[in-house]
Amino acid sequence: MYKIISKVLANRLREVLGSLLSPSQNAFIQGRQIQDSVLIANESLDSRLNSGVPGLICKLDVEKAYDHVNWNFLMYLLERCGFGVKWHNWIKFCISSVRFSVLINGTPCGFFPSSRGLRQGDSLSPLLFVLVMEALSRLMDRAVARGYLEDDTLVFCGATRDQLYHLKGVLLCFEAVSRLRINLGKSEIVPVGSVVDVEALAHVLGGRIASLPMKYLGLPLGARYKSKEIWNPILEKMERRMAGWKRSYLSKGGRLTLIKSILSSLPTYFLSLFVVPSSVAHRIEKLQRDFLWGGIGDEFKYHLVNWRTICAPIQQGGLGLRQIIPFNQALLGKWLWRFANEQNAYWRQVIASKYGCDRDGWHSKEGRGGHGVLVDITPDIGGKTWPWLFKIAIHKQATVSEYLSWHNDDMVWSVNLHRSLQDWELGEYTDLMAFLYRRKVKRSEVDQMRWDCTTSGLFEVRSYYRMLTSNNNITNFPWKSIWQCRVPHKVAFFSWLVAQEKILTIDNLRCRWILVLDWCFMCKRAGESVNHLMLHCEYAQELWSMIFCLFGISWVMPQTSYALLHCWRRKGPAYVVWNAIPSCLMWLLWRERNQRAFEDSERHSADLKLILIRTLMEWTDAASRLSFPSVFAFIDGCV
Repeated sequence: MYKIISKVLANRLREVLGSLLSPSQNAFIQGRQIQDSVLIANESLDSRLNSGVPGLICKLDVEKAYDHVNWNFLMYLLERCGFGVKWHNWIKFCISSVRFSVLINGTPCGFFPSSRGLRQGDSLSPLLFVLVMEALSRLMDRAVARGYLEDDTLVFCGATRDQLYHLKGVLLCFEAVSRLRINLGKSEIVPVGSVVDVEALAHVLGGRIASLPMKYLGLPLGARYKSKEIWNPILEKMERRMAGWKRSYLSKGGRLTLIKSILSSLPTYFLSLFVVPSSVAHRIEKLQRDFLWGGIGDEFKYHLVNWRTICAPIQQGGLGLRQIIPFNQALLGKWLWRFANEQNAYWRQVIASKYGCDRDGWHSKEGRGGHGVLVDITPDIGGKTWPWLFKIAIHKQATVSEYLSWHNDDMVWSVNLHRSLQDWELGEYTDLMAFLYRRKVKRSEVDQMRWDCTTSGLFEVRSYYRMLTSNNNITNFPWKSIWQCRVPHKVAFFSWLVAQEKILTIDNLRCRWILVLDWCFMCKRAGESVNHLMLHCEYAQELWSMIFCLFGISWVMPQTSYALLHCWRRKGPAYVVWNAIPSCLMWLLWRERNQRAFEDSERHSADLKLILIRTLMEWTDAASRLSFPSVFAFIDGCV
């Protein structure tokens, strides 16, 4: 019950928190992102370094942050922020109802209440803590107004004793009222530029001396543009993760799941703010590629499918992994979208004041009036549809408002031309007017930026990535027959390889310059290929014939496994068993083939038929509500 109450209060508090806190705070606030703080800090540091004026960065560490919050001070802040008595009582109940117990010889002995602090893991606690830290931000603002120091999210100050003494005084005042102590022993003093006598300055504040680049909110601060060294923590973290996984017997399906859920997400935080060097991007992709195809430890394994195909969408025959460089571009593109839409955001004000709106890519077109969005008529009129009208148009680029006027509630379009139209130009002009009058313009609405790649009109990193990596040669790949049938993930991965004709049959081994006898291990005849082994081999045809006889159908076997998968799938819950048959049959054929090749052991086709039926029954039981008491009941259910 408490968690429900806390969640409701947190959701309501989150709605108004942005209007209460200063722009420099970005954590846990709707409409603000934690990367904003890192961007502002990097830009502030860059400006200081370019100015040539020495300074200091003070990175502060709050000691046991949640445990030391003064409840009376928190209630005072809520009152000053305009919260009513009912809200005070709700928050007071939430933070004071916690009870603790002490373990004596492993046994809890009684419970006692607390007198300060916030609950760990409570959805309300981060929001209340940010509100408490706002008091420190306001104290910093007062010091700035008196000319003592400057601050953003980190504390940037001049390299003088006076400023450090004033900073220390502000921190002591904050500790006195909130009981939150700044641990100066763990705090860092970082010199910016050529600072004289850094040791003496650090002694004033009591922090330890560090150097640039440093880490702030998990991202590098003060690193060189496109520096490769800042990506070392990401590469090391990926290698540590894979070191444990490589010692486990993981299937290709399991490896693919780990890459999608863990490995591909590790660099996302860095990619959201920094341009990744191509060498680092290739290294990240190589780690994922080697892990996907790798064996136990450093065992060599062939990479059966090229990386570009693997990174294609599942619907186009890929595995849906991401290429690092286009993904980095898509994440950075979100900043341009936010720059155009978040006009009052603090980070945008920093960028605009430093670079302006027309330099280094920071540029966006603003709508004017109720229907003033810029319309680029150059490609439509000039290049393709109406080239002659474009040549005589007065304005080669014009807003809608320059071509559109209103007569009462009716739209009136007019295109200003240098001269009168010739008779042979009237047809183009008529087509242009018809094109314009088909466009409905809402007179009363204000212009908005719209992202054309989504139906909602809002920017999505996923849609931008798809646009950057789109392939016009879209193939009609049978992905539903592979990934939407109820089979184990490793079997679906194998079926995908079969559809790509990339499993290591004799013909594919010979393409890799491995000279082996070209014969089929199943039928003992020459010419083992993917399609022969899975479809046309005598051994395989016995299994397929048994399936067709069991379901009472006649079937003309296609030439390729790709074509078989493409025409096999049926919709509906009644076809759960039917849709799983190709993957199951080809998986068992491949296991039997490898057993004959490497263990010199073979089974009769009758045994494999029984194994096929049992495997289908087990997979159906595990993946659906259908249950069969015996193999015979399963066969009767298929008939």
